[in-house]
Amino acid sequence: MNKIFLIFILLFTLNSCVPVIGVSSVGMIKTGVEVADDPRSIGRIVDDNVIEKSFLYKISQIDKNYLLKIKADSLDGRFILKGNVKTVDEKIQMTKIAWETDGVRSVENIIVVDDQSSWKDKAEDILITSQFKVALISHKEVKSNNFNYTTINKNLYIFGIARSEEEKQIVLDEAEQIQNVEEVISSIFLKEDLLNNQRLNN
Repeated sequence: MNKIFLIFILLFTLNSCVPVIGVSSVGMIKTGVEVADDPRSIGRIVDDNVIEKSFLYKISQIDKNYLLKIKADSLDGRFILKGNVKTVDEKIQMTKIAWETDGVRSVENIIVVDDQSSWKDKAEDILITSQFKVALISHKEVKSNNFNYTTINKNLYIFGIARSEEEKQIVLDEAEQIQNVEEVISSIFLKEDLLNNQRLNN
């Protein structure tokens, strides 16, 4: 009984330190029963909730309606985005913000784009992304799991964390060599520039 009571006190205290973003905290911080059943440590659960709230705070500064459209879940720093947006540009923006959120180790964006007309040639984009994926996986000097990438209208977007400046340059060089790519747009962090190096899959 004392252990459960202490868990409640700890989570309540930590929750009060996180910025309020105008939405209910119900469902954001786990209840005592859920914590007991969760295989993660209490510290990891709290970290994941802080990551989620930080991301939601950032997108609320752009448009508060995103709080109704986007659902963000963090599990051990692995971030999953769900929901709906109007354009592919918004989907890309959500991925970028997620990667820039402290504590995030990887991002899976399964947000649905309502306006498919903004996607001019999906087949060509899929081919470009596939070729780039093969290039990264084939390169022994690159940890491909540390990068997310997608192609929209022949523009190749790359997000992730490079272990060194050399690895970052290899990724960019491989992207530039893919046929039919009009522009490479990257948001790649260096390991040494991050405060939380555990975001990397070593």
